[in-house]
Amino acid sequence: MSQYRPINRHTNRIVAGLRRVAESDAPRLSFDRLIEAMGRHSHRLVILVLTLLNMIPGPPGFGGTIAWTTFAVALFMVLGRPIRLPAVIGDRKLPLGLLLKASEQVARVTAIIARFSRPRLRWLTGAAATLPYGVFTMILSVFMTLPIPFINAIPNIGLCIIAFSMLNRDGLGVVIGLVICTMGLLVAGALLTGVFHLGMAAVDAVT
Repeated sequence: MSQYRPINRHTNRIVAGLRRVAESDAPRLSFDRLIEAMGRHSHRLVILVLTLLNMIPGPPGFGGTIAWTTFAVALFMVLGRPIRLPAVIGDRKLPLGLLLKASEQVARVTAIIARFSRPRLRWLTGAAATLPYGVFTMILSVFMTLPIPFINAIPNIGLCIIAFSMLNRDGLGVVIGLVICTMGLLVAGALLTGVFHLGMAAVDAVT
């Protein structure tokens, strides 16, 4: 039987917050209302929700909006201030029903992952880790704004693992997430280099 971990409380909080919005008189979800439901001081929790949201297919530009939102949340986390989004992002509509179903699935999967992820190496997840965590998230978010399909998939998975592990106080999980992020950045860098050389070859061919 899996033990109750800190992450269980956080995933249950995500589901409860989304259900409150869905059952309210105005069941419409935006980035700003999502943050309001999670808590404007819950930077780490919001980053986890955003990485999960980034795994849901969306219209063109949706991934970039999530990336910039993640950047803003990480910036406010570094500054130690409540999350405040500009209206151009905060008012953007989100798929409430789809996100609620996804969060319920995450809560179920969390019970399984809790068998393997547990509080350890806490110095990698404590208050002292907030600054490096925030700066790393900001750097990764800027990279993930590039409008190239699938280029941010692996880094986003790594960031999701880091966010999950931060909330579960699992330093080993943070290390694993960092490794995946690094691998994703290397793969993306190789793809960008290949695209650049192909472009230069095309230019040379027509000149």
